Amino acid sequence: MIDAFHYSCEGESHKAINKVGQDYSFSSIVDDLAVAIVCDGHGGDRYFRSDIGSRCAVEATLEAVTFFVEKVGDSLFEKKKFTAVGPTSSLKDAEDLSEEDSAFRQLFSSIIYKWNEKIKVHAKSEPLTEWEKANVPQQYLDEFLKSETFEKHYGCTLMTYVQTPKYWFAFHIGDGKCIFFQKDPIWTEPIPWDEKCFLNETTSLCDNSPIDEFRYCYEGDGKFPIAVLLGSDGIDDSFGETTNLVNFYIQILKMLAKEGVKATKSSVIETLPKLSKIGSKDDMSVACVFNLDQVKENINLFIRYQIDRANKELNDIEEKINHLKNRIDSLVSFSDEKSKIEFKYAVKDLERAFSAREKLAEKHNHLVEELPEGMVRPYFIEDEDYVIPTQEQPKSDEVVIEEEPKEPEKEVTTEAIPEEQNSHKESPKHQAKKLSPLESKKHRLKLQAQKKNHRKKRRR
Repeated sequence: MIDAFHYSCEGESHKAINKVGQDYSFSSIVDDLAVAIVCDGHGGDRYFRSDIGSRCAVEATLEAVTFFVEKVGDSLFEKKKFTAVGPTSSLKDAEDLSEEDSAFRQLFSSIIYKWNEKIKVHAKSEPLTEWEKANVPQQYLDEFLKSETFEKHYGCTLMTYVQTPKYWFAFHIGDGKCIFFQKDPIWTEPIPWDEKCFLNETTSLCDNSPIDEFRYCYEGDGKFPIAVLLGSDGIDDSFGETTNLVNFYIQILKMLAKEGVKATKSSVIETLPKLSKIGSKDDMSVACVFNLDQVKENINLFIRYQIDRANKELNDIEEKINHLKNRIDSLVSFSDEKSKIEFKYAVKDLERAFSAREKLAEKHNHLVEELPEGMVRPYFIEDEDYVIPTQEQPKSDEVVIEEEPKEPEKEVTTEAIPEEQNSHKESPKHQAKKLSPLESKKHRLKLQAQKKNHRKKRRR
């Protein structure tokens, strides 16, 4: 059973300045035609109506795609293997464009035309608002009032996934991520990336030649993804690594399998604003098309993927822990200032590594519990009893002198008592303090001289 949902939320940074959200998302299942669309309006001052531009882009795309599917029919994609095409600028001058490439260029041209018509109608019919007059720099207001074209003021990105019972296709202009989930590999990004989309720079429907910046892919040989999730850049910017974004989407798929569509969408509605607050602070949109039966059937594969990732992270941190242990062992006997500092930092790093490993092991074992019993073994920490050694420092005023081995001698005290009178044991109150080896040697020489003089007096 094919199903879909979507949601967009205002970014935390927009809330702070009372600025409307500029994303717009859409999804639908109508007569076996599944469509998911995400548009992200630009945030710069010049693009002050990009929220409307996003909405118009969704409307234009839905109209163009519906017509495209009805008129082109199944024949264009029949038995076609997976094909991906980068920015179409590389194709525009080619004389031997494939039938599929020509059809897609016609589709993109139709979307651009419809979008321009819609934003022009809005610009002509909707005068500047009080908020726009108060917050938009005058140069852009003047440009808007004098212009006959309005692309820059309504600029946005566009990402779309379309599925019929016999084929699917997807296309994209701008940033954001489109993630496919299937059995093998677990996930992919099938739409080629555009290197022009970097940091705050992105391609857009408002560019001078947007038709040359569309990327797309398609397949008609009977293979379909289990689920497709489209997200604006506010989401992927919050996760950094794409694998972290994939993990977030797997959590959504797991919830779909266990709790259903309604509960999952409610959770997404609650989560995205929180994610914006602690993450990118940007607007956020997600649109999803999925086969719920296949999601349920293959959910253990997605959990195994999460466990494998946790295992890799645990292996990496175990290597780090072993390295730090060896480093600490190599520094523990040194007392110079540099070694003391390095030892201190190594201990801190090891403590942090232990803490991170404990959290990862807990995460790993929680995931194991989601699988049938015995499918994957829990992770056990083998060195829980390990004690971090301390770096003992000798006292600065202590002098250590090595002496040649000697025969055991009687204990010598600070009191000069003749040997024959020193045979009894004194009480603790009268015991003299012990001497260092060097002091003992000097004192023995002194006692020997006293005894020699004592014998001489007796002979006299």
